[in-house]
Amino acid sequence: MKKNILICLLFFAGFWVLFLALQNEVVYYYSLAKVSKNYVAHKDGMKSTVKKPYEKITDENTLRWDGEHYYLIKEKGYSADEDWRFAFFPLFSYIWKSSTLSPSKVIFLNFIMFAGGLLLLAYLFKRKWRDILLILSLPMAVVFLIPYTEATFFLMFAIAVWGYMKDKYWIYFIAMILASMSRNTILLVLPAILCAEILFFIKERNVRQSLFRLCMGSLPVLIGTGLVSLIQYSYGSKSIFGFFEAQRYWRDGFSWPNLRDLRDWSDESFAINIPTLIMIGISLITYVVAIALKQLNLFKKNVFLSFSSGNKSDYLNLIVLFCCLSALFSVFFSQGGNLHGLSRYVLCSPYFVILLFVNQEKLRSISLKKRMFPFIALVIFSLLVLLFLRGTGFYCLGYFIFVGTMALYLFSGKIKSLTYNAFLIGIFLMNILWTTFLYNMYLCNGWIYT
Repeated sequence: MKKNILICLLFFAGFWVLFLALQNEVVYYYSLAKVSKNYVAHKDGMKSTVKKPYEKITDENTLRWDGEHYYLIKEKGYSADEDWRFAFFPLFSYIWKSSTLSPSKVIFLNFIMFAGGLLLLAYLFKRKWRDILLILSLPMAVVFLIPYTEATFFLMFAIAVWGYMKDKYWIYFIAMILASMSRNTILLVLPAILCAEILFFIKERNVRQSLFRLCMGSLPVLIGTGLVSLIQYSYGSKSIFGFFEAQRYWRDGFSWPNLRDLRDWSDESFAINIPTLIMIGISLITYVVAIALKQLNLFKKNVFLSFSSGNKSDYLNLIVLFCCLSALFSVFFSQGGNLHGLSRYVLCSPYFVILLFVNQEKLRSISLKKRMFPFIALVIFSLLVLLFLRGTGFYCLGYFIFVGTMALYLFSGKIKSLTYNAFLIGIFLMNILWTTFLYNMYLCNGWIYT
């Protein structure tokens, strides 16, 4: 546990050392300026890219995009005249207000909550320091540093999972209510529980048990969502489901995306969203189909696909698997080919981290060949799509960090320890640099992680 805590502290300390160093002109021009440019926001609202050291962190430039909405909820609550704000759930804003921290200092609060959730999950699933290093090597960490709700949701969901795994339902119940007050879980967790029960019912045919688990798992989600509805309604929401109606500002409703017109609001997030869509999306869909076939007894001998509703780890595995797929589908089939938000809702979630943790041992039952060829094919496919749609640039660093991290996860145990550690530390350090780069872009109002 001490090593896991140390890794988290090293990541945060490394972020600050690099970020502050790159505010210095000499350091910046002799390092990052050689390969990239930074965004600059102008008074007229336009943005440009120039070779310029990192910005100073202020209360004003910390409140960008969604961060401003959470700040306004903290200060004034919701407003019926600005009904798009009902899309944002209030728990993070309430915690922020209780902390009395200024916008520029909320980075500390968010990282503590994220690290707390990550350490709790690592302790629960007996993951070691290399696993923590791997998670912090995913090019997603910046969303836990900016004033968004992800860190709050991560911590609350992690506590809920701990309560479930330890047979402490009251902890699960309270924590899931709080998680449902920080993010819209009714569109992800409820469908995930229902889909998991369908898969178990295919084999076990136990209606009573399925309905019991469905009700017990769903109740705190419904209560938490109901509390959000009541809070928003008290502020003048025209509907008890104001947070659903507010989604019209970001979502177009169900639609089949034009695959030849996949796009994003920024190159940087596009570089992560493409492999998320192709590598993670295809893998998860294949996994679900294979599990369903196993439940139908069409696969006789396959330990990797064996699931039992009586096994808490198996049940949780299916829940987070469907949560990831729900998040992916909710973006892919509602934005007409615009992928903004995809990696935020899939990678920057406790679902994905838990999915990696609980399946790590299962991977050992799959031969190296069966892991390698699909992985290489998906890497090549996603890279070709990325280059075809956007070309090359520094933004591709995010793509290669993601691919490298997934490769280390997939081939863990098949690479010599010294070589594995060297690659892992290298990717970890690159991701710290990438995180500082994206954080600075957020401050410049030039990058959208949404």
